[in-house]
Amino acid sequence: KRMNEYPLTSLVTLALVLLGVLLANRVSSARLEFSQSDQPSVTQHSIEIYSDPKFMIVFRNQMNLLEHLILFLPTLWIFAFGLSDGLAAVVGLGYFTGRVLYARSYPHSHKVGYTLAWLSMLVLMIGAFASSIYQLVT
Repeated sequence: KRMNEYPLTSLVTLALVLLGVLLANRVSSARLEFSQSDQPSVTQHSIEIYSDPKFMIVFRNQMNLLEHLILFLPTLWIFAFGLSDGLAAVVGLGYFTGRVLYARSYPHSHKVGYTLAWLSMLVLMIGAFASSIYQLVT
């Protein structure tokens, strides 16, 4: 029976999935809050919601996480495979913390969270590239 060889990286991945679920639930709640029951059609209903600045803050917060996860997750796992599960998890936890800080303070003072997440991603990219190149030349 084969066990998970990357339990720490798996936990960071699952924490990010959970953050995505929580932000998606916020969008769902915001849709209900900002929609009006007397809308004449689904199209008009969507236009009303997406033109509301408060709704767009919640929506963009969630979409920003999803847009960045597409880049982050493969980098995290290449780093874990090439270098270390533990080190990938530590750096990934930095990314997760940055994304939580970002989500909590978006759009007004999210720079600290964004910077922490960006630096974590940069470390992972450098490590992933370095380990892949090392494997090619050795």
